[in-house]
Amino acid sequence: MSANNHVLSFRFAEPADAAALARIEAESWPAPLATTEEQWQARLELFPQGQIVAVFDGQPAAVACAQRITAAFLAAGPVTYDRITDGGTFRRSHDPHGEIYQLVAVGAGSALRGFGIGRRLIDRQIELARSLPGVKRIVGITRPARYFRHPEMSIAAYVDLRNKTGRRFDPVLEFHLGSGASLVSTHQDFRPADTESLGYGVLIEYPAG
Repeated sequence: MSANNHVLSFRFAEPADAAALARIEAESWPAPLATTEEQWQARLELFPQGQIVAVFDGQPAAVACAQRITAAFLAAGPVTYDRITDGGTFRRSHDPHGEIYQLVAVGAGSALRGFGIGRRLIDRQIELARSLPGVKRIVGITRPARYFRHPEMSIAAYVDLRNKTGRRFDPVLEFHLGSGASLVSTHQDFRPADTESLGYGVLIEYPAG
C-alpha cells in the first residue's frame, strides 16, 4: 500500500514493539481477550520470528502471532487457550523444534482495518511455516465470533451456517475456511472469557505444502 503517500511494509517483530503490539490488540480484540504488553514481551523473547508486523508510516499497525508446538503437547490435555498458549506467554507451550506451526492471533489497528491486511499477514505466516525445517502441520484455533447470535444452534451446525451469498455467516470462520483452511474440530470451554464465541474455539488447519 502506498496510496496517498502512505507506506506499508512487513517485518518480524522486535522486543521494543511490545507496547505497540498491545495497543493493536486492544483496538482489534474484545478487552478480555487482548494480549497484554507483558505477554507480548514473553512471546518476543521466545519466538520473535513467529510474530510478523505490518508497519504503516513507520509504526507497527497490525500483527499476526504464531508459535511452534509438538503434536504430543497438543494431544496431551484439554484444548484450552490457557494451556495451549501458557496463559498467552508461550513459555511452556512453544517448542522451537515443534512440528506444528500454530497460528495464534491476527489483529489490525484502526489505521489498517478494512484493507485486507489480516489476510496478507496470515498468508505470510503460512509461507514462513512452509519454509521452516521440521514443520509438518499448520493449525490455528479460531473464534466462532458471532455464535452468541445463535445460541440455540449446535456448534456443528453453526460453523457451517451460510448467508445468502453462500459464505459462512461467521466472518472469522470464513476468513480461514474460505481461504484454504479445513475444519478439524470444535472445543467447548476453549476460552470462557470469549462470550461472543460462547467460549468455543474451532481448530482449523492449512495445507503444509
